[in-house]
Amino acid sequence: MSAITLSIIAIIIYTTATTMQFAVYQGKIPQRPYIALIMGVFAVLTHAMGLWPHLSTPAGPDFSVYNTLSGISLVISFIVILFAVSKPVHNLKLIIFPTSVAAIIIAINGSGPQLVVSMDQTGVLIHAALSVVAYAVFCLAAIQAVLLYAQNRQLKSHLTGRLIKALPPLQTSEAILFEMIWTGFILLTLAIGSGALFVEDLFAQHLVHKTVLSVVSWILFLILLTGRKLWGWRGLRAAQITIIGFAILMLGFLGSKFVLEILLNKTP
Repeated sequence: MSAITLSIIAIIIYTTATTMQFAVYQGKIPQRPYIALIMGVFAVLTHAMGLWPHLSTPAGPDFSVYNTLSGISLVISFIVILFAVSKPVHNLKLIIFPTSVAAIIIAINGSGPQLVVSMDQTGVLIHAALSVVAYAVFCLAAIQAVLLYAQNRQLKSHLTGRLIKALPPLQTSEAILFEMIWTGFILLTLAIGSGALFVEDLFAQHLVHKTVLSVVSWILFLILLTGRKLWGWRGLRAAQITIIGFAILMLGFLGSKFVLEILLNKTP
């Protein structure tokens, strides 16, 4: 099967799964975890197989902005499927799966310079992979934080709308958020550490913004985790810091790639 065909199949499965989850959200059908799991796995597999021909080149993987965007959405979808096996996060798919559809469409139609990393550069490949997974986890954490923020607001306003009924209890939502943050923080620490070890000059002109903003984001998440441990930070404060930390990370990670590769049509 061609990459385009596989990508279209992935779009169809993602869309079908989103439609089913929306029906669950509206209370029209019950949650069917096993069906959701099977559909999610097939969506991710076809997404990965459709992305691979674009990502793989004879010289090494192509980490251009469109491939990276599609790869991040793939990892996010995979993580939310894993989380959904044991955590009440099924409704996150209403945001994640349509985002993956959009990323696939952009990757299929987008054009720009390649950013190939040689297979000989093992350390740089490790750094790139860790960066993508860390970003994906924090993206998921940011979405969870937005839902937690909305949940807090509605509960404080004594509202009991569909959102409140669809989300797990507040304490559970907070526990899931901090599990995501801890996972992302460890991965980001490894990504920054591997970058310091294997990337020739992290403060070169094309990398300085990414490096500085990544470190600022890391510090913010460290403050949040310390505040959680020492002073019990939670609720709105935790959600706000998570959203700000992710926004800084996004600006450094994808923002710099977009400016360099798309607006300036350059590769590092």
